[in-house]
Amino acid sequence: MSRPSELNFLDMLRHAAAAWRPYRNLAVGIVAVLVLQQLFSTGLAVSLKLIIDDVLIGGGVSLPLIIGGLAIGYALAAGATLLGEYLSSVATARIANNVRRRMFAHLQELSIGFFARAPMGELLSRFSNDLAVLRDGLVRRLVSGGHAVVGLSLNLPVLLYLEWRLALLTFVLVPLMGAAGSRLIPAAARATYELQRAEAATLNTVQENIRSQPVVKAFVLDQKACRNFDEELDQLEKTAVRAGFLISQVGSASTLGVQFVQLAITALGAYLAQSGELSAGSLVAFLSLLQLVGRDSIELTKRVIPALVTASGGVARIDELLAEPVRVSDLPDAVAAPPLNKCLELNDVHFSHDGVHPTLTAISLRIDSGQSVAFVGPSGSGKSTLIGLIMRLYEPDQGAVTVDGQNICLTKQSSLRRYMGVVFQDTFLFNTSILENIRLARPDAMDEEVEAAARAAEIHDFLISLPHGYRTIAGEGGARLSGGQRQRVAIARALLRNPSLLLLDEATSALDPRIESAINETLGRAAEGRTAINVTHRLASVQNADCIFVFEGGKLAESGTHEELLERGGIYHEMWQKQTGLAVSADGRNATINADRLRRIDLFEPLPNEALDALAAQFVPERFKPGETVFCQGDPGDRFYVVVRGKLEVIVSAPDRNEHTIVRLVDGDIFGEMALLDDAPRNATVRACMPTLTISLDRQQFNALLAGSDELQRRVRAVAETRRMIA
Repeated sequence: MSRPSELNFLDMLRHAAAAWRPYRNLAVGIVAVLVLQQLFSTGLAVSLKLIIDDVLIGGGVSLPLIIGGLAIGYALAAGATLLGEYLSSVATARIANNVRRRMFAHLQELSIGFFARAPMGELLSRFSNDLAVLRDGLVRRLVSGGHAVVGLSLNLPVLLYLEWRLALLTFVLVPLMGAAGSRLIPAAARATYELQRAEAATLNTVQENIRSQPVVKAFVLDQKACRNFDEELDQLEKTAVRAGFLISQVGSASTLGVQFVQLAITALGAYLAQSGELSAGSLVAFLSLLQLVGRDSIELTKRVIPALVTASGGVARIDELLAEPVRVSDLPDAVAAPPLNKCLELNDVHFSHDGVHPTLTAISLRIDSGQSVAFVGPSGSGKSTLIGLIMRLYEPDQGAVTVDGQNICLTKQSSLRRYMGVVFQDTFLFNTSILENIRLARPDAMDEEVEAAARAAEIHDFLISLPHGYRTIAGEGGARLSGGQRQRVAIARALLRNPSLLLLDEATSALDPRIESAINETLGRAAEGRTAINVTHRLASVQNADCIFVFEGGKLAESGTHEELLERGGIYHEMWQKQTGLAVSADGRNATINADRLRRIDLFEPLPNEALDALAAQFVPERFKPGETVFCQGDPGDRFYVVVRGKLEVIVSAPDRNEHTIVRLVDGDIFGEMALLDDAPRNATVRACMPTLTISLDRQQFNALLAGSDELQRRVRAVAETRRMIA
């Protein structure tokens, strides 16, 4: 999200008017009670003139009459105060909830791409810190400001009536003092916006730390996390001090200005009274009213205006969110999407996530109803983005996605997705019962229908074995279930919709082999009689697909059946060659590589069969959790790795200390092979993106194998030199 334009004082008043507009009746009621309150305050001050000039000196007015009138006024003002506080509380709650409702509703309309780039803490801060300052500035303090404005509106004319010369001096000096203080407002507004951003960043750090506690605990990162957080808090403190000081300057300048006005008026009034041009009662009443005017001026300048300045940062950030464009929306004349009876087609589809770098280019393909197809290709080739386009989570920059000939951009999103069932790699379950988590797909489904979907997903027997059965709480994000159980609940949720199109986006890639195999069998049965699209990088699971579409660099490189693609000898064949020759134990903890697979690695190709067999036995399995580092840039290079299951990212640190992911590695990929020959530091960091199993070979073991043959050493060195020249 980009930084919005700065909001000045008039902008804040316009925002306040817009916030109060739906509740104008409440505003009228609040103003009415404010008038009653201020009338009593004004009357009390004016009564001093009557008591001094007409009761104590003149004796022409009855003191009990004045006191009785003041008592009645007090009772009315007290009732008005209580009513005003209640109406203000109602207005505060309603305005805050209206802003929450608008932000939440807008979030539901934003595309998946927005959530991919917006930090969670930044979004949460809109509903916490930013909303709190908006509520304080545009509602609570604005009511106080209304009280002050009403007071000034009543008291200034009375000042003019009591003594026009003192009143005119007041009218000149007060605006001058206010103008002097207003010059400080823009700098204070900028500082508060930066403070809101810094607080949001801190909230994001806390939120990220809470979510990453398993990694923090596993790798003893608590002290490092505390040090980093302390550094962030030091910067936040500097920002907060600057913002607080600038805001206080606005109020202090105004307070000093009002006190100067009071001093000047007191001096001139005393002179006029001494010279006989002003009665004692009028002077006392004038100074009492001036005290009220000063109080109201201070309220406006020291509390209300600084509160509006403080709120400007939060309001700007809320505006920033509400101004985020809705990139996928239904047209006014959108029609219901047809069910998938004939075919799903992509016609010359182009798409870019950022509008600069193409993600998909000229994609054209056809999937007939009832077909089971697969999207495969290297990581980052656009497979999951295609699923997003088919679901209309994104819209093509060019070209069209059609269902039975109907462009889905002309259809209603809800009707399109109603016949789709989706199982993602990262299954999210809400912190409610498993029954309700499944029923989300069809809120009107009967318990029997939910149970039937669970049976189809082969999770029913497990659920009824739980103490609370289907009504067992899943926990936050499904934390009370294993990965395989969460996936089966997700499958049940997808099947409850009885979809004609089943979308599987890396649905089993994070599971252990035994669980993965069982769930793949379940998915195979669930896909019978439906159109199914399986996005995966694990080719063994899609051998029986009716058609396999292979993507590379955002383009459709080739398509066909498993056998056809192998015969073609293209990208698919290369990927298949990478992934064959690797075996994983049933529990997913151990893995092996055979001699044939080693021979397909350039560095090992010169070795004879017996040497390859010996070498294969030297590989040891290593498992990495999400976020765990395999090695860091600059570490000594001493091992060669093969990815057996999972996904890793290769990261380089730029001179600006920012990290950049240059490539992602998946099943069958290799890295670090030059570490077997050269004692050179690592030129990149490798980190796990998901649970990952690798096998690795130590340089000493490799060198021991080569030590007995000068010919083998020569041939391996020749291959290595060729690799260096290519690199």
